[in-house]
Amino acid sequence: MFGSRNRASEGSSKKRFYQKKKFKVFAVILILFLAIAGYFTWKTGFILNKISGSRSNALSSLLGGGAAPQSQDGRVNVLLLGMRGANMPGGGLLADSIMVASFDTKNNKVALISVPRDLYVQIPDTTEHGKINSVYAHWEGSGQGKGIPEMEKMMQTITGLKIDHAIAINFTGFQKLIDAVGGVDVRLPKAFYETKQFVEGNECGGSFALPAGTNHLNGEKALCYARAREQTNDFDRSKRQQVILKALKDKLISLGTLADFNKMNNILNIVGDNVKTDMTPDEMKGFYEQYSSMKDADIVQRVFENSEKGLLKVPDANSGLGYILVPIAGQDNYSQLQDASLNVFTQAAQKDTAPVQQSGAPAAPAPVKK
Repeated sequence: MFGSRNRASEGSSKKRFYQKKKFKVFAVILILFLAIAGYFTWKTGFILNKISGSRSNALSSLLGGGAAPQSQDGRVNVLLLGMRGANMPGGGLLADSIMVASFDTKNNKVALISVPRDLYVQIPDTTEHGKINSVYAHWEGSGQGKGIPEMEKMMQTITGLKIDHAIAINFTGFQKLIDAVGGVDVRLPKAFYETKQFVEGNECGGSFALPAGTNHLNGEKALCYARAREQTNDFDRSKRQQVILKALKDKLISLGTLADFNKMNNILNIVGDNVKTDMTPDEMKGFYEQYSSMKDADIVQRVFENSEKGLLKVPDANSGLGYILVPIAGQDNYSQLQDASLNVFTQAAQKDTAPVQQSGAPAAPAPVKK
């Protein structure tokens, strides 16, 4: 008798437990969490396949173990390319930004190595010479789709580094990515201005300027700051691009970004529409797993430029080729650049990696050409 009462009591208490409001709320939250996690897993897999051009099962790559990057002397090197974008006016496939990010997890260091777009090179697999910014366009255009592997080959020749992978992003993707993370902060000891370059076409408002102090840049302003060069130079632009890249990296890996559904969903959409890479989904997951653990890594900067320490020069005679640069050691002789790249973590740090501090009042805007 008492046993059946106890069993009835137990049954009713269980019923009451499942009917409790707190449990229902918990169940709804759990279901929503699983749905969101499933959505992000599916969408991430879809995006990874899209940007890599892979037909592999990205979902199984995300749920399984990623392919660990194969390092050379403990380093993995990724080529980063920035350009206007296909079908854009003004040379949409010309590489505006050319940089190698070299990761050394053993010593928790990252090197950013920038090469100016005016470096005069032999275009891979041809007998032609041209500026390095044209290599990607030469091999990507006309439906060939070989821009990334040929740029990897070119940069491997210049730096002596084994280029493991490459990532190309267009201007639209860069601008939207900055906006998606809520902008980035850049501190300027002096005001920065570019009143000539953007007049034609009225880009960046025609005349672009930032005051001294800490500037919070949205996507448009960050892109203008990264592109400006006429009143400074291409080398200074490379240094500013490295500053913005470091600021963007900090924002992308911050808890606030990773925990925000709308931000992550927006970032995935941006990447899918504006980024191209030769990594498979499996390789991307392995790369993330290995390098996301690099907290507060020491970042070393190297910018090849027109100076003795920059290892490049304007040739004595260029036969009407316009403004070009060649290695100080001689045209197509990259021995010094290779030594600097291979030993970037052990050689004395380059001292002039900070962007130039402009002085004087900005020049008046140039008249618009008609």
